[in-house]
Amino acid sequence: MKNSGTIAKPRQTIGFRTAILQLVLGALLVSVGTIGVIGYFNSARTLDEMRQRQFNLLSLALSREVSRILNPADRILPELSQLTSLGLIRPADPDQLGMFLAERLRQEESVSWLSFSEAETGAFTGAWRNSEGAIIVNHSDPAIANGRPQEYQLNLDGSRSPLPSRNTSPSDPRTQSWYQMASASPGTIVWTPPYNFDEGRKGISACLAAVADGRVAGVFTADFSTSEIDVFLNRLIQDRKLMLFVDTLSGDSLGVAAESSLPQDALVEYARKLYATDQLQLAAGHVAIRSFRLDGDSYVSVITPFTLNSGLTFLTGVVGSEGEFLGSAKHNLTLTAIVGLVALAAGTLLAIWLSHQLATPLTELSRDLERVGKFELSNVPPPTSGVREIAIVSDSFDRMKAGLRSFAKYVPRDVVRELILQKQDAARGGALRRLTLFFSDVAGFTKTSENLSPTEVFTELGEYFELVTDTLVERFGGTLDKFVGDGIVAFFNAPATIEHHAEVACNAALEIVSKLSEREVKGALGRPVFRTRIGLHTGEVLVGNIGTRQRLSYSVIGDAVNLASRLEGLNKVYGTTILTSRDTKDEAGDSFEWRYIDRVAVVGRTRSTDLFELIGHREAVPSHRLQVRDEYEAGLKRYFTRDFAGAVTHFAAALAVDPHDKPSAILLARCNELALQPLPELWSGVHEMIEK
Repeated sequence: MKNSGTIAKPRQTIGFRTAILQLVLGALLVSVGTIGVIGYFNSARTLDEMRQRQFNLLSLALSREVSRILNPADRILPELSQLTSLGLIRPADPDQLGMFLAERLRQEESVSWLSFSEAETGAFTGAWRNSEGAIIVNHSDPAIANGRPQEYQLNLDGSRSPLPSRNTSPSDPRTQSWYQMASASPGTIVWTPPYNFDEGRKGISACLAAVADGRVAGVFTADFSTSEIDVFLNRLIQDRKLMLFVDTLSGDSLGVAAESSLPQDALVEYARKLYATDQLQLAAGHVAIRSFRLDGDSYVSVITPFTLNSGLTFLTGVVGSEGEFLGSAKHNLTLTAIVGLVALAAGTLLAIWLSHQLATPLTELSRDLERVGKFELSNVPPPTSGVREIAIVSDSFDRMKAGLRSFAKYVPRDVVRELILQKQDAARGGALRRLTLFFSDVAGFTKTSENLSPTEVFTELGEYFELVTDTLVERFGGTLDKFVGDGIVAFFNAPATIEHHAEVACNAALEIVSKLSEREVKGALGRPVFRTRIGLHTGEVLVGNIGTRQRLSYSVIGDAVNLASRLEGLNKVYGTTILTSRDTKDEAGDSFEWRYIDRVAVVGRTRSTDLFELIGHREAVPSHRLQVRDEYEAGLKRYFTRDFAGAVTHFAAALAVDPHDKPSAILLARCNELALQPLPELWSGVHEMIEK
């Protein structure tokens, strides 16, 4: 018998595991696709922003370097003009004027020439620095030898070395365009366009007309070579496919450099045409950003105006290849998105099963990692897991924290924290930064250690180091550089910025001396006495990771470091505890009492250095020490004016108050010695040290 009804087809079904997988995979693919597209465009925008940030940093670096080179004009020229109006500089005395300009030039390394041209006679007196760094004084007078220049070399000891006449045509400076520009605007610094100096170098001049009795008495000039700008441009470029240039607002070049494969001349010409259309925008201080194509390549130019205190506006230009910067990055981003999509799809099956097994311990690890990212190294035990790999990671992570805790004892903690936050390996490199340097050692350590066993030396020296470094680092935020025997090297304002770092360093030094004095009183029963000597100097240094690829040290190098070391050593000569440079004194503020000790030329430096003793905080220094200070400085003032008899009177008065004041004894003996011998005509009171 046949069945008259129709047979129902079986319903197609899928397993629960398959359904879940399809749902998860579908949601995952949609999410990955959405994130990938959004991420792609966000990353492209981020890369553009990174390029802009890089260009801005390059412009900032250029502007700071140009300002460093040219800004001395804003300080020197008004100073010279004021000294002239006060009668301290006598233009009618070319010898005195030449010596003054030479000594002022010796203090300013970025200045090539300093000169004065007299309005009434046309006499010209100048000082310039030759390629060996020697200071040459140049003088000409239309009424003498038909105005032909005469030159001599001014040595550090004040002696002169005559030089043969250069093949230079006589001229009257009053006929020069720079003189006429300055005379037309008395009291205002004016800048010349870039031009070639007589000695063949390219440079730019700042001019200021000095006014006396309501009329122009003459014109002071400060000349700057642009060669330093060219060197800095090439150093910035390195292997990057960029072109950098510095122009005046009117389009005159102060320097240009480009990577070798770029068409430098064509790019400069095109960039200048572009910013010529943006003159109003640039003159108003706004940045001009342009994209353009040249010879089939796309470029981006960023032109940034900067104005010096003296009124000179210059432009920094950064031109880079757009494809060079973004092309490979976008290609890699696309490839990464594809690989990530495939990997995520392949891992879906494992992700469902492993999610619960992995989530809990990994969440705990991630929280601990966040704390490590902030360099918070806790002693909390690691999470446990039945998954072997997670257990290994957990154990390794715990050992890593222990290693980081140990590592932090060898290098500054701020440096370690910065390395972790940057998520990159430490590499060689540094940056110019103004720091206050700290050098110290233990007075008479060798003699003291002779009476101690090696174990006692380590114990006592360790306590001393702990007291000093806790004060420097923990109390005042300084950075410990290194221990050198019984000496300590530290600095302030790197890597973390410290406002008023010179003042902070002075407070730290005074607190160290105070704590050591307390330790001396408390530990008088048979324990060694450690008295410290400290040198402080504030200046520009290169700070960063220094060393080899295998071994780095976060440290500082530069002339300022050497000077700080010399200042520490000079404490032994003068019997002082804390010696600083004028830079540190000037930047430390008004909270301290100082004593001007001497003006010396330390070993290894040609420029003179003013020494200051940091006596203590204001209102905390005993009156007899201030009395000694006042008598001493009065004597030093007479010493610099060659009044040795008057100086001896004051130094003797200081010794009468404190017979053990070694600086007074030294200067008194020096005055007696100098009074018995003839002095060079250009003697300036600088005492040349022969000891480090």
